[in-house]
Amino acid sequence: MANQHFQIVIIGAGPAGMAAALTTTKAGLETIVIDDQKDSGGQVYRNLQTNQKTSPAYLGQSYYDGVKLAQSFADCGAIYRPDCTVWQITDTHEIALVSRGKAELITADYIIIATGAIERPMPVKGWTLPGVMSVGGAQTLLKQAAIGAEDAVFVGSGPLLYLTAWQYIKAGLSVRAVIDITGTKQWRSAIPFAPLAFLQPGMVVMGRKWLGDIRRNTEVINHVSAVEIIGQSQAQGVSCTLSTGDKIEIGSNHIFLHQGVVPNVNLTMATGLAHQWDHQAHCWRPVIDVTGKSSDEQIYIAGDGAGIGGAKAAAIAGRLAASAIVARCGKPRFLAQLYYKLRHLHYLSIRPFLDRLYLPPAHFRLAQADETIICRCEAVSKADVDAALDSGASGPNQLKTFCRAGMGRCQGRSCGLVVQEMIASHTGQSMTETGYYRLRPPVKPITLAELASLEGPWPD
Repeated sequence: MANQHFQIVIIGAGPAGMAAALTTTKAGLETIVIDDQKDSGGQVYRNLQTNQKTSPAYLGQSYYDGVKLAQSFADCGAIYRPDCTVWQITDTHEIALVSRGKAELITADYIIIATGAIERPMPVKGWTLPGVMSVGGAQTLLKQAAIGAEDAVFVGSGPLLYLTAWQYIKAGLSVRAVIDITGTKQWRSAIPFAPLAFLQPGMVVMGRKWLGDIRRNTEVINHVSAVEIIGQSQAQGVSCTLSTGDKIEIGSNHIFLHQGVVPNVNLTMATGLAHQWDHQAHCWRPVIDVTGKSSDEQIYIAGDGAGIGGAKAAAIAGRLAASAIVARCGKPRFLAQLYYKLRHLHYLSIRPFLDRLYLPPAHFRLAQADETIICRCEAVSKADVDAALDSGASGPNQLKTFCRAGMGRCQGRSCGLVVQEMIASHTGQSMTETGYYRLRPPVKPITLAELASLEGPWPD
């Protein structure tokens, strides 16, 4: 398939990517969907086609709500390339990818980037010990292999934390405790936006059900001011300090951490698209218009990669971006675009409440102990970063040369926001002034053999 041209290239086959493909193929546009997973669905609908055969109830109705979308996508006629990694998008809209050990180059009239979200890092002491993983990872095990860990402790806050703890309980797995770091300050900030949240009554009811079932089946610890993972060579438990100053220790070899999700901006940043700092969500997000069009006229961004909204909002955003492209191809869809814009706003109505309620306090976003690892890939500790800052490093890219933070395989996905905030705290600059890592291709790790397999001219 080397050097082929398509009208539409969609990167990512989660809710946004699948919904976008339905719209473009229905309009008769030649569409290819590239996905680095082995099956469509993204994280939210991971392994859906396999799980729907047995329909385990513990995954919840919101998971199976994706069945119709996934089936429609499978039948829509788009070319689907699973297990395929995009590592560069050039200024001339060449898409460099790797599939089955071979590099390829395709071009497109329009590109829709729908790469979703990643979990915000939670750099508490001991978070890199064996036995500690993200809640997203714990949920992936449940969806992909129907396995989980007994007597796990869930630590953090946010809808995904509660959903996954609920799923573990419904799967018959014992949950040792849920340590909720949501503070009084967050509640005070969120309450004025509660009326907007009730525009999504189904989500409110579902969240209350999760929390009610969790409280009936395990211990929930609130008013937490500090958390530390106990252990030397592996996790042996959690120590948490309450706002009263009291300390609680809970023994467990399995600790799952989570404090929200943020847009996965590595590909969009490496492509050179404009981004802005989202002060409320405390993360970077691409600059887009209401249809998802980025600073590049031919590139659209849809779904959680443009701003966190959830699965339903992502699917509508995918359709909205695709409809805008269809209109630019000479097939006006004014009523459809208006409908999608209104539905998108409706699904986002709960976000002002959730974004304020589950924004983690600064002392959870930043490491507190000197020995805490900040950059997992390069094993850079808080003390290493502090030493680099004391030596004169004034920005994320300069910091790389001092201590290699952000130079590993993940290219800052697990440390970028932490490092940026450490620098801002040290210099007194704003997060916008501090900036982010300068990301370059390849966005994902590829081998020299894969690069050498590329036929024809190299990307410009």
